[in-house]
Amino acid sequence: MALDCSIVIPNYNGEYLLQKYLPSVLEESLRYKAECEVIVVDDASSDASTAILEEKFPTVRIVRHEVNQGFAEAIYSGVSAARHELVFLLNSDVELHPGCLNLLESRFERDNTFAVNPLILNQDGVVNQSSWTRSTLVRGHLKLLPWDIRQLPAMKQSGDDFPTLYCSGGSVMMRKSMFETLGGFSPLYKPFYYEDFDLGLRAWYRGWYSYFEPAAEVSHADKGTIEDNFKSELIKSTQRRNRYKLEWTHFSPGTLCFKTLPFSLLQLLGEIILFDRKNVRAFFAALADLKAIRAQRKSLKQAEMTLAEVLQLSTQEPQNSRK
Repeated sequence: MALDCSIVIPNYNGEYLLQKYLPSVLEESLRYKAECEVIVVDDASSDASTAILEEKFPTVRIVRHEVNQGFAEAIYSGVSAARHELVFLLNSDVELHPGCLNLLESRFERDNTFAVNPLILNQDGVVNQSSWTRSTLVRGHLKLLPWDIRQLPAMKQSGDDFPTLYCSGGSVMMRKSMFETLGGFSPLYKPFYYEDFDLGLRAWYRGWYSYFEPAAEVSHADKGTIEDNFKSELIKSTQRRNRYKLEWTHFSPGTLCFKTLPFSLLQLLGEIILFDRKNVRAFFAALADLKAIRAQRKSLKQAEMTLAEVLQLSTQEPQNSRK
């Protein structure tokens, strides 16, 4: 029997995105083989988002924030309000393709499945490589492993399990109970970027798996609410800062001391010479949160797996568990 599902969409000043993409979400919710609700969490928008929702999309449940709290809190509010065990986290700039929800739900046959990611297409129809995230350590940093997009037709037909290191927070189906046990997205990564990476790792440490489902498809706008509401320099600086935070939180002491930090400091020296202020600022911003990073490292000491074991499991050859 299919599990009921709640679709949770965070929104901040995205009235035009809601009008453009929400119809595909509502249509797909009607195609779902079990009960499905759609929730929009409005994070104190100053535009007409809530008025448009009330007027044009009356079946959508609205959760309102009186004060802007950011992506992680918007998601947590939506998940808390969700009535069902499966929640599909969806950015407001994502279009769902027919059959997407049912295909994702079919991957939750096993109790240790935490999350499933669809195939993400860019606005021009090109496959986004981050749909399937497998990484390895290179010079003390996690490097995303490329995969052959030409194999997609065979992958879609295979029915294989495709483990993934983490699922993109912009379009991921997951278990509500596991998400809440993990405490949701860590506030360490506010306002955006790397919170989904961190969540995926913390789930793996508990023995909760994430998968990529290539037959389920979504289309993602090339430019969304982050680019609309934040300057490019802040976006780039936040990405770098949060990469440091992720590494300092999850890497072993040996990897940090002998690989990650030496390379990071060498890179930082070059950026100081080149007057690259945004990346230098990112390093010291991460350093300022060292107390919170240490606290999160301490909370991971009871993990059932090491990062090395997680990387090995999430890069293993696909297997067909349905044969």
